Amino acid sequence: MPSTAKYQWMTVLVGFLGVPFLVSLAAAFAAAPFEAAWVKLAVGVVMAVVVAFPTWFNHGRRANRPDRWLPALLPVAAVPATFLLFWVVTFGVTDSVGNALNVFALPAFPYLILSVVVLWAGPSLLVPVVLVTVLVASVAGFVLGARRRLPSGNRALTGVVVACLALVAVAGVQVAQYATATVTFADEPSMSDEVQLWEYLPFEADNKLVKPDVPATLRITSDFPVLDGATALYPVYAAIGQATYVPPVAGGEIEEGFADRHFPCSTTAEAYEGLIYRQADAIFVAQPSKGQLAKAKAAGVELKVTPIGREAFIFFVNTDNPVTDLTLDQVRDIYSKRITNWKQVGGRDEPIIAFQRPDDSGSQTAMLAMVMKDRAIAQPMKEERISGMGGIIDEVAGYRDVSGAIGYSFRWYATVMNSNPNIRLLTIDGVEPTAANIRNGTYPLTGQVNVVTAGSTNPNVQKLVDWTQSAEGQALIEKTGYVGR
Repeated sequence: MPSTAKYQWMTVLVGFLGVPFLVSLAAAFAAAPFEAAWVKLAVGVVMAVVVAFPTWFNHGRRANRPDRWLPALLPVAAVPATFLLFWVVTFGVTDSVGNALNVFALPAFPYLILSVVVLWAGPSLLVPVVLVTVLVASVAGFVLGARRRLPSGNRALTGVVVACLALVAVAGVQVAQYATATVTFADEPSMSDEVQLWEYLPFEADNKLVKPDVPATLRITSDFPVLDGATALYPVYAAIGQATYVPPVAGGEIEEGFADRHFPCSTTAEAYEGLIYRQADAIFVAQPSKGQLAKAKAAGVELKVTPIGREAFIFFVNTDNPVTDLTLDQVRDIYSKRITNWKQVGGRDEPIIAFQRPDDSGSQTAMLAMVMKDRAIAQPMKEERISGMGGIIDEVAGYRDVSGAIGYSFRWYATVMNSNPNIRLLTIDGVEPTAANIRNGTYPLTGQVNVVTAGSTNPNVQKLVDWTQSAEGQALIEKTGYVGR
């Protein structure tokens, strides 16, 4: 075999098997112990450079390689460029890091260890970042190693480097677009579009709000508090407002826009924002997250949390999933990715797709506080983080025509307000999330429904809070479908 051909075959073999396997092994296991995604990414980059750069630097210094740039450098660059090109095309077609990883894992089997570790513990971007680093480090290492031993000024060198940089740029754009894709909210409180909330709009004829059996003793005729909150609690605080507010009437009709102004529904995260920055007087939500407490402290605001009811935090799967019960420990293991396949909990041999909500959403805060507690939750892949609480139900109900998904929400929202016949609520530790089991305390994931205030100067805010805790207010909460405090 001619020396050039032998060199090229050996170079391709090192590039296809040796370097990727060592980089995959080093990056995966060096990054695994860290929790922060940026630390994992930084460690992955360092490991890729440590392996690839000296390997190809020494390769460039060898005497038995071709004496021209193109036959010497091309096999060095071609293999990592092919891996990266395959990733770019796969991600572009699937528009999903998770799906790209699934497609990428087997054809690019030298990186299988890295792909598996990323699927298990994240972060999703570690694979493309490592692929980019390997290509850059390989070409740079070889060029620096061979620069004094090969003729300079060869157009082939420039062409290969430019082609590699162009590919790196495309991958970099994909990474940047994925990394900056975040959930955005409106600047002002607005009606959530997860469900048809207009059906619960106060003072509208034939709305779905429950009404007290007897007229409320609290009657607010002026200084109307602005109430905001979680989507799941809109029917509660809208019913409270309808029962206690006496809106202004002009020409025989309620003042236009009164309900919209005084009963926005901008979801938990934005409701806390509005409360802290004085856009709302009281909000009906789950407990504040650490981030929300820190934001309130930074703004010099003290949050007062008043429990007014109880509700079950529930998990659900597709009705085609044979699993009907999980222990609390199994749920924790699923969301920390210690359990990744349904067969590990008595189901089919099928990967678990564990959906999550964004940070500071009510259900994510409840998930961390009630379920995970001191256990770190695994960083979700992009497609596993769902912005709306209704969206997580829809995804589990019809996730790509497979039954491997699991999600979480609150009982009343998932069973009444936004019910879906294609999901099934799981029992936890063998206990169903029924109103009776919430009331008797046997369901293990029962949390508080709260009204949160922040020192509003409106004189009717405390009166309203007191009324929600009274026998009248509690009866209305129970009639809505929640369990009183």
